[in-house]
Amino acid sequence: MKNRTTTNNGRSLPKGWKPAVQTIALCLLALASATVAATAGQRPLTDFISRQALWCLVFNEEEGRIDCAASYYGGPDCLNGGLSLTGPNFWTDPKTGLMAFVDVWGVFDPGSFGTTVDGSVTESRRPDGGAEVMVVVHTSHALTRALDSNFETLFGHSFFEVQQGAEPTLGESLIQVAFKNTRPGTPLPDFFQLIFCPEPGQQLEAISIRARASGPLREAFGVPDGTPGRLEVTQTGLIGTASIANPHSRVALDAFPAEKVVIQRTGK
Repeated sequence: MKNRTTTNNGRSLPKGWKPAVQTIALCLLALASATVAATAGQRPLTDFISRQALWCLVFNEEEGRIDCAASYYGGPDCLNGGLSLTGPNFWTDPKTGLMAFVDVWGVFDPGSFGTTVDGSVTESRRPDGGAEVMVVVHTSHALTRALDSNFETLFGHSFFEVQQGAEPTLGESLIQVAFKNTRPGTPLPDFFQLIFCPEPGQQLEAISIRARASGPLREAFGVPDGTPGRLEVTQTGLIGTASIANPHSRVALDAFPAEKVVIQRTGK
């Protein structure tokens, strides 16, 4: 895990691709707000959740970039090549280097965690014919853990440790994603397709998360393994307003005015 990045289906990412994933998948975080028109309508949450991890990202190693033209929607197995990603699961605090893993879509539950996912998808028509979409997802009993910048686990256990018998650390999260889509009623995008290869008319505007969990601290945190602890994640990314914000503001700097991952000891 320390020097390896894997996909939802366990495949290694190609050489040179890891920094791009970490920049987006680990650093996009947070609790944002968006305005929805009065004529907004509701769509089933499954319209969004069912589209996640269906996009197969193709990386051109010779040119060192993502090949958007070759990337495609083909399902999580990506039988014709490419990489299927699930997320955003990783959230980082740039000041401390701490990272939190939160199973925001509930896909890592083998059936014994009791993970539940509920929320809403609100869609409204834009004056240009496109769609404004707000997705709100609340996840309970979500697998959660925290790591340092060297990928040493500080809090909780990884999915693979749980498979080997470790107790899962389960928390809850509230994530909001606001974006523009091509037009009302059309398929909603996979998160990473929206980030890396948006179609004309698509744009991520804001993303946010608040998450918390109580569970065991690990020896790498500097305490005896199993010491009670607590993890809290607060992240806000105002992607759509960063380019028009005050150039000296925190938003203009990297679009994230709030990026907090906090681990605390709560017992002996």
